[in-house]
Amino acid sequence: REVEVEVIKEVIKEVPGETKTVTVTKEIQISVPVAADLPAASNPTGKLTVAVPLVPPLVQLQSLDARGTVGGFGIDWNVFEGIVRSQWAPPPTVPSQSTYVPEIASSWEIASDQSSITFTIRDGIPWHDDKGDFGNVTAEDVVWTFNDSFKEGSTGNPGEQLTPGHKVGWEVVGGKAQMNVAEGGFDPLWGMLHGGIGWGATYGITSKKAYDGMGEDKFLTDAVGTGPYVVDAWDGHDQMTARASAGHWRMTPRVETLQVIEMPEQGTREAAMLTGEVEVAQMPGKALPNLVKDTGGKVITLGKPTPNTIYWSGNYWGETCADCANTDVQANLETDWPGGYKGLQNGYPWIGDPKDATSMENARLVRWALSMAVDRQKIVDTILGGFGETAYVASNITPDRPEFKEEWRVPYDIAGAKQNLIDAGYPEGFEITLWSACNLPAIWDCEIADAIGEMWISNLGLDVTVDHADYAVRRPESVNKEMNTPWLHGIAWLPGQSIANFYCAHPGHLGGVTLPDDICAIGKQNDVEPDMNKRLTNNAVMTEYMSHWQTQSAFATVGNYFIYSPRIVEWRPYMTGYFNSPETIVLSD
Repeated sequence: REVEVEVIKEVIKEVPGETKTVTVTKEIQISVPVAADLPAASNPTGKLTVAVPLVPPLVQLQSLDARGTVGGFGIDWNVFEGIVRSQWAPPPTVPSQSTYVPEIASSWEIASDQSSITFTIRDGIPWHDDKGDFGNVTAEDVVWTFNDSFKEGSTGNPGEQLTPGHKVGWEVVGGKAQMNVAEGGFDPLWGMLHGGIGWGATYGITSKKAYDGMGEDKFLTDAVGTGPYVVDAWDGHDQMTARASAGHWRMTPRVETLQVIEMPEQGTREAAMLTGEVEVAQMPGKALPNLVKDTGGKVITLGKPTPNTIYWSGNYWGETCADCANTDVQANLETDWPGGYKGLQNGYPWIGDPKDATSMENARLVRWALSMAVDRQKIVDTILGGFGETAYVASNITPDRPEFKEEWRVPYDIAGAKQNLIDAGYPEGFEITLWSACNLPAIWDCEIADAIGEMWISNLGLDVTVDHADYAVRRPESVNKEMNTPWLHGIAWLPGQSIANFYCAHPGHLGGVTLPDDICAIGKQNDVEPDMNKRLTNNAVMTEYMSHWQTQSAFATVGNYFIYSPRIVEWRPYMTGYFNSPETIVLSD
């Protein structure tokens, strides 16, 4: 059977039977082939080849895994597994944020006072043994994985996403893995950030015995997982090849060999799909109509569309950072938040000084001017080929959501933008660099940045440079707080998700902007708030502030599309935004 879904509006209509259909504005049939019961394969055969823009180098140690290669790509490709996973729902349906399916953990118990969660680790799950005999997964492996992710000095992606109450530490208690929770810090949606597949780059469990036996250097790059696929080669910026783990405890894949190839250029992926070199390819929406026609393939969207957003970096307005070595942000701006300090010293027009009301207002006018000078609909129509929607706020509260307020909608107003620059003291414009990485086009489309730069030049007379350095090159600036260059980013936040951690002062990865403490206090209530309506309200309050001050300016949503060959007759992917769940794929003979 097939579950049919729409890629643009994502408004699902229930109809009789097992089909969910939505009308799409583009003339493309979007379907997900779904096996009824997904029986275990007895004899994997064949090869599946997938073309993606990026195959990152594996960094197997959680504290160093800034790109989320273990809990993101490694989980999605079924090399690693999590303690839990989300419930499955046909993409683009968002799975439950509060109900989880056991995986490496067979069960768990939440203490009555919410001071801990204790996980029973499933017996008999073996580590892949091609790199050595590391036995079975133990509670010690789970504890080590999590503790390493948020230890002091960690730059890993998973630990940065956890709420503060869940960074107290893990320990082995009675042969089980226990997550300790700070008093009053229990996150009711804990599984989303601690689990495996279903939501995004979270946690894959790794082997402490392998780390000790192999040594850190070798362990970093030689995958030792537990998933249905065993890595033969993981060569960053080239390809990842894996083979099926016959008799896997959870599910033996139907396809024997999985190959994921990095093809950064869209044209290369198109050609590979047309010639049959690959069975699956990640593609921008505007390329889909012709490819579907020419290949007979079908299309699926994975993940929520991402609001491509400029973060006006260098605006570090938080007063305190509770987890930083020096908790007083403004008193230590020069040493601990150098991007903000240097930006003010250099007089960057988009950066405001929170101790100077005039500076703050002038910088706000500048940010509004640069936001108003962009024709968002033109970007959707031309750059995205109609496959997207206009966006206005970083929190991913889109205009079709009930929380959205019309005053958040930014008009395309060149005259108003020019007047803002005059009022702010920049009648002749200024120089500005906009950074936008091109190696993650399904999340952040650097052609959008190019278009924005051209509009700033033609509409406002600015002197614009667009920097296309790869994400990994400049990401450290966001961790060490040197970032003061506006950059194109964006996160596909789910409704009610706790978003404050990325916009408020803390020691790890930030978008180059921190909001005042009183606004952050409202947003951080979602770290522990169980009521979804209150969570939505809290995010709306944060968004109101962010919109007024234009601390971030969203422009258009970018969907994450995959075209797949008619050879694929079954596939049950999760909503997560990358190619995933190859163990569920069945190829025709």
